[in-house]
Amino acid sequence: MHLEKLRLFNFRNFKELEAGFSEGLNVFFGDNAQGKTNLLEAIYFICNLRPMRAAKEQHLILFGEANAYLKGFFSTSSGPVDREVRLSISEKKKVLECGVEKKRFSELFWQIHAVFFSPDDLSLIKGRPAERRRFLDLVISRLKPQYGRYLAEYNRALTQRNMLLKQLKHNRTLVSALEAWDDQISELGVVILKARRAFLEKIEPWIKKYYIYFSRDERPLDVKYVNSAFSEDIPPDSFREAFSDALRKSLPEDLKSGFTRVGPHRDDLNFLLGGRDLRYFGSQGEQRTLCLSLKFAERRIFFELTGISPILLLDDALSELDVNRRRWILEEDQLWQVFVTTSDLNAIPGDVLKRASVYKIKAGTLGR
Repeated sequence: MHLEKLRLFNFRNFKELEAGFSEGLNVFFGDNAQGKTNLLEAIYFICNLRPMRAAKEQHLILFGEANAYLKGFFSTSSGPVDREVRLSISEKKKVLECGVEKKRFSELFWQIHAVFFSPDDLSLIKGRPAERRRFLDLVISRLKPQYGRYLAEYNRALTQRNMLLKQLKHNRTLVSALEAWDDQISELGVVILKARRAFLEKIEPWIKKYYIYFSRDERPLDVKYVNSAFSEDIPPDSFREAFSDALRKSLPEDLKSGFTRVGPHRDDLNFLLGGRDLRYFGSQGEQRTLCLSLKFAERRIFFELTGISPILLLDDALSELDVNRRRWILEEDQLWQVFVTTSDLNAIPGDVLKRASVYKIKAGTLGR
């Protein structure tokens, strides 16, 4: 799968753009603040339909304009696919594929996927647990759409239970209504937990492999799933009972706080290098290397499980690596379509650059 052509209108600092790309390496170069990262964001958005950096989709619209438009033309193993997104200041976005509007994510062509990395994107490692849960949930949902439905149902049940907990502060006669929500949360929570654990078992070896390669650090790297409800040594066939028991034990504290304190919505990932938690004790270089390893592992596991090669987006990532690792990243596999931004073309090995499609970006315009 690769992106053949992209059209933009009023997206970020691009008033209007149409560009075609090669199946292999594509390099965007230019000075800072000219639009290199914005173009990567456009590719990420047309693939994943989520903003890469913006808090709201409306922030993607060129300042002072009311609407924006993106259209991507993809080559896939099932044939050509075009996807367009229409953004508005006042309305919800509209997504169309091959001219047909799609109302639900499950209706979209599932093969289209992009992985983004920037050295400044460290929230996955040092940010809040919600960032790491989001990473897990987004990737698993792409691989198994039914997981996203279970997650949505769990969150709806969780919202209802939390509302009931707040009501119980004033009316304890409603306590019997908790049982139904506890049953639903326990059932769905176990499905989510098992899916996350199964995914981690598959992706963890790749995370370790990439970390060793990028860092040359032979200290053991461990990825630990932190379960807020019960101990990880409990066998899977006892998860449901253990989860229900954890909800009962947590009820006094839940009533005080007004929210559910145990469950997948409170779980986390820990990354331990030589026994040290990298979130608190890792250097910035170690954290960046781990983040890069996670993104490469995401791309690799997507390919291993589906046979589809996601687009790789690297925003000023090469400056962190020596020349041999730069070469390996850019030549790892001919299956990958890669987009790289740089302000210095010397960061790319000369023989690799000769085979790349190079674009110069200046003030929201793209040239060859």
